[in-house]
Amino acid sequence: MTSVLLGLLAAVAASLLVHRLDAAAHRRRPLDAVIDGPVALVSGMIYLGLVLLSGRPVFSLILTIGGTVLLSVVNRLKHRLFHEPIVFLDAALTVQVLRHPGFYVPYLFPPPVLAAGAVAAAGMAVIWNVEAPVDQAARSAAGLGVAAGLAACALGATLFFPARRNAALGLLKRYPPSLQANADFSRYGLLCSFFLHGLWHVHQRGQDGNPGIPRFQATPAAVPAVTANLPHLVLIQAESFFDVRRHMPDAPADLLPHYDRLRAEGTGGLFQVQTHGAYTMRTEFSVLTGLALDTLGTDAFNPYFTASRRRVASLAWRLRALGYRTACIHPFHLSFFRRNRVLPNLGFQELFGQESFPDAKRCGPFVSDAALSRFVLDWLAASREPAFVFVITMEAHGPWKPGRLTREPGARDVADRPMDIYLHHLRHTDAMLGTMADGLCGLDRPAALCAYGDHVGCLPDLHDPWDAGYASTDWVLWPTPMAGAGSSRSLRPDEIGGVMWDVALGRGRR
Repeated sequence: MTSVLLGLLAAVAASLLVHRLDAAAHRRRPLDAVIDGPVALVSGMIYLGLVLLSGRPVFSLILTIGGTVLLSVVNRLKHRLFHEPIVFLDAALTVQVLRHPGFYVPYLFPPPVLAAGAVAAAGMAVIWNVEAPVDQAARSAAGLGVAAGLAACALGATLFFPARRNAALGLLKRYPPSLQANADFSRYGLLCSFFLHGLWHVHQRGQDGNPGIPRFQATPAAVPAVTANLPHLVLIQAESFFDVRRHMPDAPADLLPHYDRLRAEGTGGLFQVQTHGAYTMRTEFSVLTGLALDTLGTDAFNPYFTASRRRVASLAWRLRALGYRTACIHPFHLSFFRRNRVLPNLGFQELFGQESFPDAKRCGPFVSDAALSRFVLDWLAASREPAFVFVITMEAHGPWKPGRLTREPGARDVADRPMDIYLHHLRHTDAMLGTMADGLCGLDRPAALCAYGDHVGCLPDLHDPWDAGYASTDWVLWPTPMAGAGSSRSLRPDEIGGVMWDVALGRGRR
């Protein structure tokens, strides 16, 4: 019994230390002592639960501390790569992490972490065989401790019920979350941030004037739907696209000749995305809805979690009211980010996913940008109605691991380094923009092309990732009805839909 009690105290103390050090590393204000209770409760429950199952206090202690350390390591890796800690709505991405581990494991579980895990597993196997189990009385006591902990957790969980809203609001008033992931993590720690954000999401999101995704209201036609004069609109979300020459002085000046041509004949500039290296759906949602992330509260962490459940006003709905046919073309699994549910709720009538590209040429593991551009142009050529097409590219998606291009015919001379592989795909994205622009000129209906990068990629040794300018990607509109050719203008994601709307209505044409 003594060994179990000592192990419990050690597990709680170690977990508190790790959580406090983790949060203090990003401290912006004094760490709130409120984190101690929940961390102690959860770590104690995990330890006692392991003792109940295994009967081995030392084994359970090391496993509890190891899990705490692993969570801290993954959290810090995420913070370093994506500029924010783990947030509570990341749990909604668990299924896609399991279905597509190649998108996540190389970043959050790099080889050193996996190697350390393998060594730890071998050590735990040795400890299991060496340590003698405690008697049944000690295991029963551990079971009582787990039951008490579960009862405390259940009491806390009742705060999420509508009947306990007043109590939840009182707690949120006493410990108000800023809804900024980094600030709340540095004040409350990971576990309490999860809990407070979850409470806010349930009881305050979109209520009493608080931020959140607004309720859908049908969009009336703003002007008579005279479809004969409406241009096709092509909006391309180019995976990891940005003008890398801003950060690579030695990059070839002619790296992006088609993008340069479209910029000279159209307009564009910096695209001020608010994510780094991931969370494409945040940029995508702001682009399509015109809603800035800082107006969404906790919905900003993963706006598609809510948008998959109900309709949201968007550019596509507005264009449908003008007489547009709306479609999204994305050569990947539409279940990713729940796009198969979200996009219809955002007003898209037709969806074309990976199944629409059974024999398409690939570059690396994904459908090539060249094949994608051909599909889009063929679809537009067959459309008798004005169409709004939202295109989501896939070819350049990371990680850019060695061996990715071994089967690519024209890539034998590409060095097997992430930056060289990325630049190979970047040139293909640039060529796609040129193909799209030239192809649109051959259609029976006028057309406008707009493209932007969803976020910069997690590219090593490129630039200081904490430089605010590094987070920006680029956008281009061609041809431009908005200003003189070659003009420059910085945009936020929530502003680009207004640009497309003005193009549809012919506002500002020269």
